Amino acid sequence: MTVKPRTLKTVPVVIVADWDADGATSAALIYYSQYYKKVYPLKGRHEVYLEPAGPRSLSDAVKSFLDEYGCPSVLVVLDIPFTERVRTTLYEYAKDCSSSRLIYIDHHFSTLYAAKELYKLSEEVFLGHKPTTMLTFQLLRSLGIKHVTPRLTAFMKAVGILERGYKPLSEAENRIARIAASISKASTVLRDRELWRKLVKWLASPLPQDAPIDLTTIDRVLRIAEESDKEIMDKARDLAFAARRVGYIRFVDARNKWKGRGASALASKLYKILKQPIALLVERDDGVRLLIIRARRRGAYRVAVGLMREGVAENIGGHGGLAVVKLRNDVSDEVLLEKLRRLSLKL
Repeated sequence: MTVKPRTLKTVPVVIVADWDADGATSAALIYYSQYYKKVYPLKGRHEVYLEPAGPRSLSDAVKSFLDEYGCPSVLVVLDIPFTERVRTTLYEYAKDCSSSRLIYIDHHFSTLYAAKELYKLSEEVFLGHKPTTMLTFQLLRSLGIKHVTPRLTAFMKAVGILERGYKPLSEAENRIARIAASISKASTVLRDRELWRKLVKWLASPLPQDAPIDLTTIDRVLRIAEESDKEIMDKARDLAFAARRVGYIRFVDARNKWKGRGASALASKLYKILKQPIALLVERDDGVRLLIIRARRRGAYRVAVGLMREGVAENIGGHGGLAVVKLRNDVSDEVLLEKLRRLSLKL
């Protein structure tokens, strides 16, 4: 990663966050703290550069900024799971921009598991099992920002409902949660960077403004999503009949029955149908086996970490009650099932 010399046009604070509601709302909280409250990450009013990314595109996002502006004073990474690709990107960034502060806030399993590695890169690491939005707000509260705008407050509650499966306490909360889910899905599907930036700034703004995504666009995206959702639910109903009981987990082998994206959604549908912890086995086109575990609270995380410690898993991902486990190539199905059976006792 080659960094150009800093130009006259500099942006001291860079925020890179995930596309979804949790990432966008977390980015809006940091933007609000910096741009409006002038508190964090830097004191005083400073320009902020916003960029959406995931673990695969973080490298391109960072490179794009560095090519144009050079090293910032602060890089904030929000709601992006710490993977091998992310690790490489951040180590290169730390080498090229040694004077830049790195702030990392996240709740994904792979990030929690690699916490020691992150602390080698930065002391400003804030991790936990709560949604990244909640972790970010806790940080801001510790710095004296006790309240944010009503719009941000509403979306924070909505993210809690969406990410942790909480039931809304009122019809108003339910309505906001539906709006947040719709906007999040539209942003994630469209992958429009400028639209995402407008969304973050709209969330952070204390001024009354219309949402940057029009209802026609949201309706179009939701229709596509509903068709996909129906397809996944139909497949889940078919697979539910083949579920095996492995200890306290229902195991479903879908290697010859499901290809492509959506395996996590499929596991969630199976969990909804069977109302028991689920372990769904799928295989990617490259032959890699993935085990998606769906359970209440942190049950999926406990099982995933157990598989990692037992030498069955190569790495783990996911968050909340859903874990994605990349299995080692040399682990047989029989060994996997026996490990699952014993680990299910922790649920």
